[in-house]
Amino acid sequence: MAFETIARIIKPMIVALKHVFMPTVTIKYPYEKIINTTGENYRYDPKASIAYPGFKGRHILYLDKCTGCSLCDIACQNVAEAIMMVYGFNASLKLDKKFVEDYRKGEKAAVDFVENLVTRLGVNENGVGPNSHPVVDVVWNDLRALQQAGEGYEWKLNAEPIYSYRSEAVLESYFDSFLTWARGNGWSDQVIEVQGADKEDEYHKLSNGMYEAILAITKIDEKLAHNKKSYFPAVDYGRCVFCGLCVDACPFYALEMTNEIELSDTDRRSLFYSPKKLAKPGVRGPPAELGWFDKLVTALRG
Repeated sequence: MAFETIARIIKPMIVALKHVFMPTVTIKYPYEKIINTTGENYRYDPKASIAYPGFKGRHILYLDKCTGCSLCDIACQNVAEAIMMVYGFNASLKLDKKFVEDYRKGEKAAVDFVENLVTRLGVNENGVGPNSHPVVDVVWNDLRALQQAGEGYEWKLNAEPIYSYRSEAVLESYFDSFLTWARGNGWSDQVIEVQGADKEDEYHKLSNGMYEAILAITKIDEKLAHNKKSYFPAVDYGRCVFCGLCVDACPFYALEMTNEIELSDTDRRSLFYSPKKLAKPGVRGPPAELGWFDKLVTALRG
C-alpha cells in the first residue's frame, strides 16, 4: 500500500522531468504564428451543398454578388445576432441664399446654427445605436463642401457613406444633440415629404422665422441590378462567434470567411464592420508594440 502511494507521487515527477529536456512547442504569439495549412477561405457551395474547409476568421463580402436577401442575418438570429442589414445614407443640409449671405456677414443666428451643427455633429454620448450595436464614427465635411444648388446652397455633411438600418436611426445616432439644441433655441423642427423621394429618405425642415434649412437623410443608390434596394450586411465582431452559419445560408456565393483572426481592439466601435469595410481584404502586419529587434528576429524566423 505504501509502495503504491509512493509510486503515484514519483511517476508524475518523472513525467515532468522528461518534459524539461523536450523541445518546446510553445509559440510566442503574436510574434510567431502557425501557418494556416489550408490557405483557403471557408466557403459554401449552395448548389452542390458542399462546405469547403478553410479558416473561419473575418468575413469578406462580394458586393457584386450580394442581393440583399437577408438570409445571413436570419441565420445569425438566435445565435449571436451579429449581422445587421443596412443601407448607405448621405446627410445634407439645404440652405437658402439669405442664410448663407448672413452667415458670411457674421449674423449671430446663422453663425450659431452652423457652429452648433459642427460641434454637435457625431456619435451620441453612449456610442450605441437604438439596436444595441455600436455606432461607428463618420468622417464629416466642413463648410468648404458648400455648393450652390439652384437658388440656394447644399452642404453635403458626410465625407463617406453612413451605414444604418433606417434613416431615423441615422438622425438619432448622429444628429440628436444638434436637433435638441435647435428645438431649444427657437428653431421649429418639422418632418416634411418630398415628391419622388425613396421611402427610406427623411427630411426635416428647420425654421426660426428668419431662416430656413432642410436636413436631408437620403439613401444611396448603388445602382446594382442584382441588389436594387442597395441593402447589405454589416457584421459586429463584438458579438460574432465565427460559426459560419451565415456563409452556409448565402445562396449567391457572396459571403466567405478569411484567415484573418487578429480583430481585437480597444474600442468596440472598431469591431463593427460596414459593407464597404467587409468588401476590402484584410490588412495584417506585425503588432504595433513590436520593437526593431523583435521585427528582425521575426523576419529571420519566417
